[in-house]
Amino acid sequence: MINHPGHETRPHGSMVFCDFDGTITERDTLQAVCRLFIPDIAAQVLPAIGRREISLQSGVSTLINNLPAAAAADISDFVSREPLRRGFEQFAQQLKDWNIPLVVLSGGLGFCVEARLQPWRHLIHGMHTLDINFDQTFMRAMIRDNRSQEAVPKAAIMLSYAAENRIVIGDSLSDQSMALQADRVFARDRLLAFMRRKKRAVEEFADFEDILAALQAHGTASHCSTPAAVDSTQ
Repeated sequence: MINHPGHETRPHGSMVFCDFDGTITERDTLQAVCRLFIPDIAAQVLPAIGRREISLQSGVSTLINNLPAAAAADISDFVSREPLRRGFEQFAQQLKDWNIPLVVLSGGLGFCVEARLQPWRHLIHGMHTLDINFDQTFMRAMIRDNRSQEAVPKAAIMLSYAAENRIVIGDSLSDQSMALQADRVFARDRLLAFMRRKKRAVEEFADFEDILAALQAHGTASHCSTPAAVDSTQ
């Protein structure tokens, strides 16, 4: 679901763009869901994505399009129990206090992402996730940008926001294009290795306490945004 706070006439100072699966959550929830509900297909598709034999968009579509629509409630319940990475709530609240907008981007199951983050939705400036159609026997991933190799074009979405300082937080293949166009990157796992191979500036993190400490040390709060209205219908 594309959930944008609307046309913003004034640019922000700093903005944070954060992945969900494996970043806000401790593990990739889409992979966990697929290994539990469609293990045979997951065993074929997930390694193929990792080896770049198929695109992220193609792989994610194949996985989601094989999930039974009738299992939606069970899947949402499963994801609702997934632990979040330490320090997320404090991090989100501090960004709000600094008036630095937090934008969450996910190419996973949008209905699960939104449900899992609902308690902190008031701290999130924008949320961009993948719409899922449940009208048939199997779920259907509603891919809106066939030109992209990703299920959700994170880099394009990030660049659609007017910001002087774009900070990216991520962990995986789906965050690479976004990270390459950011002003500052916090990474772990595969994204960290990718940025190092590219010899690009990157800061490793284990949890959101690490990121908050780094932002405080760097004086990021001094680049806070001019207050802007947020669509209350989000």
